[in-house]
Order: sequence, then C-alpha cells, then structure tokens
Amino acid sequence: MACFHLLLIIARMSTKTFPNGVVITTYPVPPASFDFGKVAEEDRALYGLPRFTAGSGVLEQLWQAKVRNLGFVEPEFKPRDRRRSKLPGLKLGHGTETSNIWSGCVAFPASGDKIWDVNGIWNIPKATLPPGAQNGIWYTASSWIGIDGDDGSGDVLQAGCDADVMISGGNTQYQFNPWWEWYPADSFWITNMLTSAGDEYFCWIQCLSLLFGAATPNSALIILANNTKGIAMPFGATAPANVSLKGNCAEWIVEALGTGPNNTPELAQYTPVYFNQCAAVTVNDKVVLPNNGNTINMVSSTNNVISQGSFLGSVTVSHT
Repeated sequence: MACFHLLLIIARMSTKTFPNGVVITTYPVPPASFDFGKVAEEDRALYGLPRFTAGSGVLEQLWQAKVRNLGFVEPEFKPRDRRRSKLPGLKLGHGTETSNIWSGCVAFPASGDKIWDVNGIWNIPKATLPPGAQNGIWYTASSWIGIDGDDGSGDVLQAGCDADVMISGGNTQYQFNPWWEWYPADSFWITNMLTSAGDEYFCWIQCLSLLFGAATPNSALIILANNTKGIAMPFGATAPANVSLKGNCAEWIVEALGTGPNNTPELAQYTPVYFNQCAAVTVNDKVVLPNNGNTINMVSSTNNVISQGSFLGSVTVSHT
C-alpha cells in the first residue's frame, strides 16, 4: 500500500522544461489531514517541503509556526520579460558595499564552508513614482532573498516580488509580480499568487545538491508564500548547463530593475522593507545571520545613496 501511495504521488508531480534548459517541478498538494509536525523524509521530497539539519532546529520551529496557517497551491509560471544583463559587481571585503541596482544585506559563510539554505520573512513595499518620472516606464522596488551573486560568484538563485508603478496617459498604474530566477538563466513570473502592498512574504530556498556534495549543485527547492493571503507554493528548479551554485553568500535585497532606456535601472520610491527572522545555513551546519554580514547601499549615476541597507533589529532597506 505504501509503495502504491508513493507511485501515485510521483505520478502527480509535474515537470516542465523551458527553451533555455531550466526545468521546473511542481508537487502535489498535501492532503488536508497532513501532519506537518511529523513528516517522513520521503514525504518532504514528494510534497516539496524543506529539510532541516541538526543545527537548524530554531528554523524548523519557524517553519512549523508559519506552515500551519498556509494552504498549498501549485504555482503557474510564465517567462519574465525582465532580466539583468550583469551582476552588480560588489566589492569584496568587509563593511558597507555599494551597487547601482542592489541594496540590503549580504552575509558570508566561514572560510571553507558553503551556504546551501536561505530564508526570510518580509513585507512587500508600496511603490510610488520618483520625482521626474517619465511616461510609460515602470519604476520598481523588487524585494527578494537569494544565494550567490557576490564574492566573485557568477550566478544568483533568488525569489521574491516586484512592486511596480508607472504613469501612462495621465494615469498611475501599479502591479505586483512574484518571480524567481537562477541567473544567468532566464527569469519566471509566478502568475497565480495574488499580492498587494503590505503583504507579508515568506521564502525558503534550499540547494540540497550542494548540501549532499554533488559535483555540480544545480538543483534547488524554492518555497514562496504569501502569509497575508494564506498561500504557499513549493517548486523545484534545475538550472541549465554550466550554471551551478557556489554557496559563497546569501542576500536580502531591494533591487532596481533595468526597465528604463538602454536597460537602465529605474528605482521607485518605496515604503521601508523589513526582512525579519532571516538566516542562512551552511553545509557545515552553521546558522549565518545577516547582521554578521555587510550592508549594501544603492547609489545613483552621480554616486548619491538612493536606497540604504541597515541593521535595526532586522535587515531594514529604505528609500533615501
């Protein structure tokens, strides 16, 4: 009977390969009677639930507290028409870093260790038009968490939500689009997660292949949840050829996307974003907190700080 149950669930898992080689796997929704406090290891794999190592018991308690209020929904995807042309090229070392597209915080593992897990809870900001906003251009405050992207890595695995604003024909328009990306591969919108300004998001990203010592760690579990709306969407992602996770840093970020002429970054004014109860976990089973890392400030083309990361009991990112 158990074998039949296993085969039935596997048959209900759905896999889709996109033209760029990205493979996305969605999982069946756990039954109403499912006990998230007593999960067998095979059920974690079959339903897309996170794993917890011996040193991350506090994080497991956080998961248990949040998941009981969430209903699971199978996500739907479409290619995102926004994609960065390069990483920000952050300087290495300690102290505040600067970028023209990122602001927030980056944390690092100890020498010889690697980050395989990142998580966080944050509020989706309200975006408003900046002074001198041009007609027909989306201005964005894109909030997300991720692994890699700094310290010399050429990839970043991330998930979050865009908060956009645009003036067109005298009318101001707003939109909120959840998404995920494994740069330098393409990015994808999650089209069936309704989002509003102020919603509390909860995200967990795990690269189990890195934890288990794979030569090419190129598969991950992503769980994106809107706590305010009460929905969670787990899915698996496999990167295309020649893209794999390094595990050399984790981030909690507000980003300006390249939505302007010639792909210039266009930052919206936005209400402060507070990343709470956030952490990363390493292969050596160490919990890395963001306040042990570096803050990141976003600067304009004239090198003025326009979005600032700070530690005020949480990772706080504010428009300046």
